[in-house]
Amino acid sequence: MMRTSFAFLALLASTASAFQFMKNWKLPSRSKANAEKLVQERFGDKKLVVLAGADSELGQKTVKSLLDTGDYHVVGGVSCEENLGSCLKNDDFTPLLCNMDSFQSVREFCKEVEDFRLGKSLDRLVCYAPTSVEDQLKWSQDGHEHIMQSKFLSPFLMTGLLLDSLEASFDARLTLVCDEGSDAKIADLKDLSGFEGKFEKPVTMADGATEFNADKAKEDAKLCQKLLTHFLHEKYHKLNHVSFSNFQVNSEKNDGLFHVIHDQKGAQKSGISWTTEGEKLVEFKNAAKAYDLDTAYKLFHLSQKLTDAQWPQVKVVNSPCPTLKVIGAVTKGKVKKQELKRMRELGRPGISEPEVIKPTKRQKVIAFADKAVSFVAKNTVGRVAKVATSKMLGEFPEEALQGSFDEISDTDIRELEAEIFAQITKEEVAKEKIDPKKKLVVITGASSGLGRKTALALLRTGDYHVIGAVRDLDKMEAVAELDGFDLENFTPMYCEMNSFESVREFCKNVDELRGDKPLDRLICNAGVYQPSLRLAKWSKDGHEQTMQINFLSHFLIISLLMNGMAKSDDPRVTMVGSVTGNDNTVGGGGVYPIADLHDLDGFKAGFKKPVEMADGYGFIGAKAYKDSKLCLMILGNFLHAKYHESTGIAFSTMYPGCIAESPLFREKRTWFRKFFPLFMKFITGMSLACVFYCKEYTCYTVFSTFAFPHWLCINRWFCWRARGRSTSLPSNARPTL
Repeated sequence: MMRTSFAFLALLASTASAFQFMKNWKLPSRSKANAEKLVQERFGDKKLVVLAGADSELGQKTVKSLLDTGDYHVVGGVSCEENLGSCLKNDDFTPLLCNMDSFQSVREFCKEVEDFRLGKSLDRLVCYAPTSVEDQLKWSQDGHEHIMQSKFLSPFLMTGLLLDSLEASFDARLTLVCDEGSDAKIADLKDLSGFEGKFEKPVTMADGATEFNADKAKEDAKLCQKLLTHFLHEKYHKLNHVSFSNFQVNSEKNDGLFHVIHDQKGAQKSGISWTTEGEKLVEFKNAAKAYDLDTAYKLFHLSQKLTDAQWPQVKVVNSPCPTLKVIGAVTKGKVKKQELKRMRELGRPGISEPEVIKPTKRQKVIAFADKAVSFVAKNTVGRVAKVATSKMLGEFPEEALQGSFDEISDTDIRELEAEIFAQITKEEVAKEKIDPKKKLVVITGASSGLGRKTALALLRTGDYHVIGAVRDLDKMEAVAELDGFDLENFTPMYCEMNSFESVREFCKNVDELRGDKPLDRLICNAGVYQPSLRLAKWSKDGHEQTMQINFLSHFLIISLLMNGMAKSDDPRVTMVGSVTGNDNTVGGGGVYPIADLHDLDGFKAGFKKPVEMADGYGFIGAKAYKDSKLCLMILGNFLHAKYHESTGIAFSTMYPGCIAESPLFREKRTWFRKFFPLFMKFITGMSLACVFYCKEYTCYTVFSTFAFPHWLCINRWFCWRARGRSTSLPSNARPTL
């Protein structure tokens, strides 16, 4: 009987565990089913379009063209109640009152749209206010100059209120419409003094002037629209996939706006301006000031204050992997603990706390208990685990504990001066032998690992002259001879990434060497990885070493050499990132600590000794590396937004794979360098580059981003999975603009 009972209980237990996956099952919601039925009855399979300015000549023509296709239901915003009755009569057209001269009217219109759509996604949003024939000064109902409010501020508010509604659509498009102006050159927002002064009487112009100029007001509003289009594309497009565009009307008699809304061409690009040539839709080339990201950023935030618009937060897509969620929860707890410790010891606010928290008695008791438990665990279980780990996996290399990358002393700098002067003499000779037909490449960290193999691959094509930035010229000379570098097309040049002075001197030497020849490629590859370093080490400039070498010095190099790339036919800048900077991957989110810059407290504090980390917390060697690579990914994204349109430079970031046998991992235990590549090859199947760093596959992705035309992709993140491919930037590499 006893055995039978146990068997029955075991059967119940096994049955229950077998059906654990059903515990989250829920019956379909009746209310949800009813809502879907109502949406189907009202809209069918039609796309939903919201078009402000539907009672204008252009609006009426566009509405008719959309309805003629049978693919759309249009909600049209009309400017006054008199026009509601004269609107087109059609079951698929819903006119609603929307006066672009009134923020209140815009808010009510957006609320009516939200109620009307019944949860259906919005597929198109078109903001248009026709140009008034009168050139006299008029004030809006909110006390702002009429042209700027109707053509920019009200569309700004409407976009902020309805942007979330576009997110679920598979082909969402947002278009800001402006009329053809008199002369785009007269547009000048200056320092946006008008917006800073709340743009109220007597201020009539965006630049703060009180004397009204109708033509300039129209051009200023048009420029604001284009700046907003560019800004929204950079801030939201990669995450919500909405295509942002601007349409410049040439004639209200053609169907240009209809084509932007309906044709597939209208969704092929985001962040651009369209216009028409005859009946043909063409891309409009804006002036450089329409891509000024600094002005766009300022305009966005000042407009938020003026309109009191609550824009949606940038939504970061999180991995569904349960392991990553657990790691994330553990990390969050550790960060919170570190934050409370910092507030207690330093008496300053934490990252997520606006002011210093005074611990209660209960919190003090918990903190003391936690400290005691941690001390006991560290000296009992921790010691046993440490001994067992050392026996099984081997001891850490001494250089891993002390840091293999030495700090620079003034004596070392003076001793290197002789080498630098000798090198300059070599460069003068090299200057004479640079073939003008070859493309000029600068690569940092060219003496070992990925940089060494990439330099060799580039030289073997016969199409490049490579300048290798290295800190040890003797080593570089030996490597070049060993690998068979084409020395006629290779110029080694001293550059200590641990010193801004050395970086500046290097860039000066590059400019002197190239003369009038443009720089075609810049590869930011040099890096240091010190995961076992217990205490922070400092650069010559007083910054934490890992962040300066991996990020800050490359930031400086790009800024100094970018002007020299302007005349190149195909300029490219690529930064070597790391999957460890992406928290949506196993390497980045499944291994503690996780890259996280928080609010950049460390940078705000000057990032000089004793500030050790970008987030302002205490030093963790592995996190310093991950944070520096995350900074590079953010930089690539930002440089594209700020400079690509004006310079033509293609900015990208790439990840070559975890090359465990390379010198970058010299501070890891021997077992890791031997067996991790095999794990990556046979268990995860992730990358050939992970396994054979010394073969040609290792450098292929880096080489490809520079050598092949089809890799000329802007603002992309390249990685290696059996063969090169590109993906969008990881979620935590997208800065909040």
